[in-house]
Amino acid sequence: MVERLQSLLFPCLILLASVYASLYVGFLPPLWVDLLPLLPFILFAIGILLAWHFNKGRVLILVCLLLIPKVHSADSDASVTAYLVVSCLCIALLTFVKERGFFNRFVINRFLFLAMLLCWSYSVEAHWISFGFLDHPIFNLQVTWSTFLLWTILLLSISLIFTSWWVSNDNFSACGLVSIVSLILLSHFSVSQSQFDALLSAQFLLWIWFLLMESHRMAYLDDLTKLPGRRALNEKLVGLPKKYALAMVDIDHFKKFNDTYGHDMGDRVLKNVATQLKRFSHPGQAFRYGGEEFTIVFRHKHLEEVSDILEDIRDQIEHASVSVFDPKKKQDIFVNVTASLGVAFASQGEFPDAVLKRADEALYQAKRKGRNQIVQANSSKTRKT
Repeated sequence: MVERLQSLLFPCLILLASVYASLYVGFLPPLWVDLLPLLPFILFAIGILLAWHFNKGRVLILVCLLLIPKVHSADSDASVTAYLVVSCLCIALLTFVKERGFFNRFVINRFLFLAMLLCWSYSVEAHWISFGFLDHPIFNLQVTWSTFLLWTILLLSISLIFTSWWVSNDNFSACGLVSIVSLILLSHFSVSQSQFDALLSAQFLLWIWFLLMESHRMAYLDDLTKLPGRRALNEKLVGLPKKYALAMVDIDHFKKFNDTYGHDMGDRVLKNVATQLKRFSHPGQAFRYGGEEFTIVFRHKHLEEVSDILEDIRDQIEHASVSVFDPKKKQDIFVNVTASLGVAFASQGEFPDAVLKRADEALYQAKRKGRNQIVQANSSKTRKT
């Protein structure tokens, strides 16, 4: 639950900061006020360049969508409503669409879909298409059918994107949810042009932040197991306290497993082991070291708990069944794998690389002793004597 809320933290801060800044935009120096209308275009260009650099086609569509009210000023409530409905609906739908890259046939198709919605909205605004019955009240209430349909689409968009965020807990859904809320606030409150520019600029800033977080995720998070990768581990080792422990975890007979069931099924095993490490290594932190090897880092406050935690991890991995396809039986079966673990406690003045090497040597001792067990490395002082 905490991790899920963390994905919303920074987007909500951007929203709150933009609302606060818009209230005091009148106190800016005249030069800043004159430059404020250019800020959405500057952030739009930055967003496009980052989306191109990181090959994110969904963000390309979003930033183009957000720029529409700036290049096409809304002259009526119908224009604002049309833009709001199209924007919220498209943002919600994009959360359920796979990323296909910056500019290809998939992005062109999505642009065509967006253009179709905008043309439809413009046709209604220009009275080329008329739905007179939508202006009638619902069962003699003060609410018209058009207002009812508007809020139905908005609530549907919010429900869809909230469900996507709750299930996937990814930054795109979190930013999309906050973006829809921002657009609703922007459309239903009377703001000056300067306030509008400030709030719209925050929208672009929100998606720039998303792209930067995506670059961080691609650099530091292993895409298969969703655990921090080798680069994140190296940075973690640099900032460790004087007392800590490092554990190496290796899946037993993994090469044989891949030869028997295939690498796709091996990926399932890696994901399963990563899940157990993520769930049961706390208060340690698990990393994917490479291949079928993982590393767990324990800081000084919890060293007395290391043995029990590692034993729990070993037991959980052993008893967690994984569904794989057996090519011989031509059907799905459940299999269990085991893991060997080696742990080393840092000695005073010892470098992390040396501790990691001792943990790796202890891991191979566990392999030689029969696998599916934990071996603690001797201290560096004992080895020297």
